[in-house]
Amino acid sequence: MKTLVSIAFAALVAGQAVAADAAAELKQHLADLQGFQAQFKQTVIDADGVNIHEAEGKLSLARPAKLNWQQVMPEQDMIVSDGSTIWYYSPFVEQVTIMDAGEAINQSPFILLADDRKESWQNYQVEKLEQGYLVKSKQDPMQAAFWVKLNADSSISRFDIIESTGQRSEFTLDSFKANPKFDSKLFQFDIPANTMIDDQR
Repeated sequence: MKTLVSIAFAALVAGQAVAADAAAELKQHLADLQGFQAQFKQTVIDADGVNIHEAEGKLSLARPAKLNWQQVMPEQDMIVSDGSTIWYYSPFVEQVTIMDAGEAINQSPFILLADDRKESWQNYQVEKLEQGYLVKSKQDPMQAAFWVKLNADSSISRFDIIESTGQRSEFTLDSFKANPKFDSKLFQFDIPANTMIDDQR
């Protein structure tokens, strides 16, 4: 029995070491990427492998945790984060939802692409998978996982968001620009007049 316990413990420690190495490797790849801008195409595939949704748009990320996400088709939507606050704006329904950026980071590993802070990474485990890196929550098995593929120059060509239900959103990036000069206003959101506000902070 002691031998079996020792083997199990050794395997656990080895697994933790591999995960730590993968996390360190991913962070190293992203170390020189203080921000990026790209066009994206999104394909949502359900658990049965059927394409159920497609979208296109443009995204900009900058450290720490700043985001400007503009979907242009099939409808217009916008997500903006200044690192502290996130605004999700839907012109179609004239509503903006306001959230705390720190809580959003704890709910989605996607934003880790633009956040190198230790406290943001400590809740996630990383493993190398299929020429990329799979990032998953350590505490919540129901939280969506995140897979990212990096090129040799550490540019990003694709990332996926994988739901616990088996549904997968695949994002292919084009016209990738590393470390562009951003206007600070890009990560600020001015709420349009007559917009309904849902403040969830």
